[in-house]
Amino acid sequence: METLDNKVIVYDDACPMCQAYTAGFIKAGWLKERKGFASVGPEMLAKIDFDRARHEIPLLDTQTGEVTYGLNALFLIIGERMPVFKPLFQSRWFRPLLYPLYQIITYNRRIIAGIGAPKSGCDCAPDVNLFYRWLYISLAVAGGIWLSFPVFGTETLSENIFIFTHLGLLLGGIFVPKRLDFVGHWATVFLATSFVLRVMPGGAWLAVGVALGLAGWIWRLRWDKVQ
Repeated sequence: METLDNKVIVYDDACPMCQAYTAGFIKAGWLKERKGFASVGPEMLAKIDFDRARHEIPLLDTQTGEVTYGLNALFLIIGERMPVFKPLFQSRWFRPLLYPLYQIITYNRRIIAGIGAPKSGCDCAPDVNLFYRWLYISLAVAGGIWLSFPVFGTETLSENIFIFTHLGLLLGGIFVPKRLDFVGHWATVFLATSFVLRVMPGGAWLAVGVALGLAGWIWRLRWDKVQ
């Protein structure tokens, strides 16, 4: 663990997912320190390629000034704590296999989490990458359809209400200013509520009611992000 003693991971503190897994590294003792971008001082920020760091999380060595980014940073942390995975991380095929998934998450992390810019400090929001945005939307919609298919196949009134409510909301997206962000949020809500619909015990009306209630609550939290 001495390899990581002087390492500081710098994360997007506006993103709950980034907060969670970096906090997990600290709590598990895998790292000693983390810093959110909104609280990073100019001296530390000057050592980081900020444009790259918005898309690939940086791991800074405070002694040497060396910075490791993205998957390489995560592989370094996990590999030092769990050496059994080092051969896998060093293989030629594993990183190219995982890289697209990392890119989908990092470019869409604020859409997935439903959050905006921090109220103060440095904002490390990723660029809008059309390829990864539409790839995420396509995968989320496909996942929602797959989760909901056994329910949709029954073609009952309750499931049709679920379908047309989501489709109606999607069509309503033409009236919002940030249409691409809207579709991304819509796909996220559709995937989440389709999962609830799939696993919810009880009758169809109860499952649909809970799923649509959850959709309304999620949209209430996200609506200002598409205005």
